[in-house]
Amino acid sequence: MLYVGLFGRVLIGTVFAVSAFTKVRSTGAFGAFRRSTRRMGILPERLVRPVAGLVVLCELAIVGLVAVPTRATGVGGLTLAAGLLAGLAVAIGIVVRRGISTTCQCFGHSAAPLGTFHIGRNLALIAIAVAGALTTALAEETPALGAALLAGLAGVLGGALVTVLDDVRQFLLPPKTSAVRQRSAPPTWRRST
Repeated sequence: MLYVGLFGRVLIGTVFAVSAFTKVRSTGAFGAFRRSTRRMGILPERLVRPVAGLVVLCELAIVGLVAVPTRATGVGGLTLAAGLLAGLAVAIGIVVRRGISTTCQCFGHSAAPLGTFHIGRNLALIAIAVAGALTTALAEETPALGAALLAGLAGVLGGALVTVLDDVRQFLLPPKTSAVRQRSAPPTWRRST
């Protein structure tokens, strides 16, 4: 059970580390994330910037919490991750239901429009976070170094895969479908302050 928790902590930590980094690496990157939040059409304009900032702060907090090797911080980080992912899944569901065509800026620039795939990805990550939190809370064994390293490596690889799934999907889609989806996405060339 302990290794499921370790795998979950590392995978979730990797996903949110990449997600936060792609948003804070420059003012332009955060601006792109803020604009994508605005294009979702869920929040009043005055709340877009604070909510975008709060999302990034939560992502950074998750990374910090899951990195600390104590049971309480691991469970806290995974629980916060599950909550944030659930909120984002609901927001994406609203966007999809309203028929709003906007791109996913979860892990930096992407041409992939938000859709049911992103809801599914978040639900899978919620399941991993919940399983990780439960097994971390209930585990009483001491980890063996080799197995712990293997669980950690699997978590890093799994987290890295999650962060590039949009790119993989865009690559694997038939050319005709890909072209239609790219035309329906809003232009991303405009910059705002």
